[in-house]
Amino acid sequence: MPEAGSAAPPRAFVRTLLRSGTPAEPTEPLPDSGDLTAVGDATLARASRYWVAVPMAYRAAAFVKVFIGFTAANGVLGLGPVLGATVFGVAANIAAIVWVLRSGGLRARLTGRALSLDLSLGVVLNLVVAVTAPAEIQPFAVDVSWTWLVGSVAMWAGTSGLPAALWLFAAAVPFRALLTVAGGLPLDHQLALTRSIGCMVALAVAIVLAVAILIMLGVGTRFAVDIGLRRGREAERHRTRRIMHDSVLQTLEALAISAPGDDAQAVTRLSELRSVAKAEAAELRRRITEPVPTGSARGFAVELADVATELARDGLRTQLVAADFADDHKVSQDRRTALCEAVREALRNTVKHSGTKQVVLRVEQRDGGIAVVARDQGQGFDVRDRPPGFGISQSIMARLAEVGGHGTVDSQPGRGTRVTMWVPG
Repeated sequence: MPEAGSAAPPRAFVRTLLRSGTPAEPTEPLPDSGDLTAVGDATLARASRYWVAVPMAYRAAAFVKVFIGFTAANGVLGLGPVLGATVFGVAANIAAIVWVLRSGGLRARLTGRALSLDLSLGVVLNLVVAVTAPAEIQPFAVDVSWTWLVGSVAMWAGTSGLPAALWLFAAAVPFRALLTVAGGLPLDHQLALTRSIGCMVALAVAIVLAVAILIMLGVGTRFAVDIGLRRGREAERHRTRRIMHDSVLQTLEALAISAPGDDAQAVTRLSELRSVAKAEAAELRRRITEPVPTGSARGFAVELADVATELARDGLRTQLVAADFADDHKVSQDRRTALCEAVREALRNTVKHSGTKQVVLRVEQRDGGIAVVARDQGQGFDVRDRPPGFGISQSIMARLAEVGGHGTVDSQPGRGTRVTMWVPG
């Protein structure tokens, strides 16, 4: 049974692309759901906004190429209309590319009108060249102006699907015959017939290439969205596990630790446990419901001081050294938050495992970023014999790695522990 929110089968998706082209432009913003079909179509629609620039760029280059071939074969004969068509084709397509890029792509509401206008210009351009070019070189002249229609059919194939492109291909047969007659040549004229077949082959090649690009764009987008959603869900699972580890699990472990005189001071002890549980519940609620931080006017050293104050209720005395640190707010809020959470976990490990209640926290600028070093003079341990637990591997190492940073743990028995945490600027 397919997983909920999974993509449509690749064959069905490709058939849909071929039948109707890229999906219509979705409303803003992107769908906030795990429905891969909706998210994939929305992403594909945004990517396809700029696809029309590819046929336009081809036409701008192809006009120059075909014009050079025309002049090499015919000299100055019929140069006027062919040169005019070439200049118009290159200038119009370059201007259209600039417009598409600056306006954020071709929007769905403009696609039909824009492509209809583009096709109309191609029809008019070919008629003008066919009528004005000398009869003896008219088929070669039409080859130049036909370049416009090749790009038009490719754009229709990509945005409206293969059926629309095939209808245009079928309509191009009588239209190419009309151009021959308009130039004063009979339909059975050998040169006109040969060049007409060449023009139809060019349209067929354009349709095939456009369909291939459409399939690669659609399927590639769908697979990319699928991978992105899977990684996002995995990251969310890691985030949830970290929240549970850093808050609920820490509280439960604290509640489970017995202290001398618990029985004699049961009421006081119960009151303390309730206070701790209430504080942790408030912290957990804040983490679950708070919006993603976008910035903070507070200095990073102040944020670290808040973390040290929080751990002081567990009896940890933290000496914060930040005299040589210039907090210029160049580090993003996401990285500052990750660093503060990693420091919080390092201090909690000090409380639980070091055998000391004192730690030095040094903040410094290093290697283009911020480094925080937590050093205690506790009992230490042999890092080669003790593999990193969840707190070190996930709450410190993995959390920093997610924002481009890293962390290291150095410790020896009897010589304390030093945890170095760094994030880039």
